[in-house]
Amino acid sequence: MNKYPCELIEDLIPLYIEDDLSHVSKEIVEDHLKECKNCSMLLQEYSDDELKVEDLKEDLPKADTFKTWMKRLKVWGIIVSVLILIGFIATGALGYKISEDSRKDLLSIRKIVKTFKAEGLSLKKDRTKSPEDYGLKGVKPAVYSIGENKDMLLIYTFQSYSEKEKILNETDKFDNPYTFEEFIYHAKNSLIVFKPSVMPEAQENLENIGKTADLISNIVFKDLNDGKERIYKGDSENWEGTYTYRYYEHWYQDEAGSHYQSYQECIPVIRYKKTDIDSVGPIAFEYEAGTGSGRGEGLTLDKDACVKLGGSSSNGSILREGEDVRFTVKWGDKEETIVLKAQ
Repeated sequence: MNKYPCELIEDLIPLYIEDDLSHVSKEIVEDHLKECKNCSMLLQEYSDDELKVEDLKEDLPKADTFKTWMKRLKVWGIIVSVLILIGFIATGALGYKISEDSRKDLLSIRKIVKTFKAEGLSLKKDRTKSPEDYGLKGVKPAVYSIGENKDMLLIYTFQSYSEKEKILNETDKFDNPYTFEEFIYHAKNSLIVFKPSVMPEAQENLENIGKTADLISNIVFKDLNDGKERIYKGDSENWEGTYTYRYYEHWYQDEAGSHYQSYQECIPVIRYKKTDIDSVGPIAFEYEAGTGSGRGEGLTLDKDACVKLGGSSSNGSILREGEDVRFTVKWGDKEETIVLKAQ
């Protein structure tokens, strides 16, 4: 059981890395790190930022040392040694590259907070709430308040994608998408939870919560998940179509092996081009986009002569740039097909 709170240890970690603590304070930090996974991860984050290439130079063998070894070896010994050495270097370099790429792709709490700040959403560490109260299988979040109000943001970071997946599969916490009590966002190895301080009782409160939730969603999608957007357009004799496609995908490797993660969402819209809007009866509208598809029937035009199918999202195969999107529109006894291409 840790005697000292994480908040105290977090403040001491930078001094610990610089070896600028007294012997007693150093022992306190080290004892805490043995039992606290979150503070250990924070130490790793700070340490990674301090790592320089120059720090590794002293560990490299000197050229003269290799020459001495070579002189003492016979011809076959030299060949075997060189082959072994090349194997070690190749294996080590490959492992280092995979490890580095996977580690660089992981999000830290500090990076997430800096990203939110850069996008205009200021977070302040909330020390009035205990992270232990919101723990997930031993993983404690960083607790922040948003702006000047008392809305709360919980930021969980996991050591790997696999750890996150395993822990979330073992708990039913934060798995209800149909509530205003909390909004859940996934960003690589992190989980972000927005918890409004007051439940909406008036339209104004609901709008304010919606604005904050949308802002967080856009930051998570675009900045933390490296999300991208493509617009597809096309037209036929009577209709023009627009397909807005947003997606991200991640390849990663961790202790459980190689993995692939994807997310996509789309908004299909058609607009009637002619002026006889009142003559356009119930509309059937369907689309095909890669492996994705959707359909609506009994639809009517809005005031802008448009029909919009509800946006959908999934974790399926990503629509590639060379693939087209196909709309089929039926109204009355007429039918037209629109082929949409990426702009």
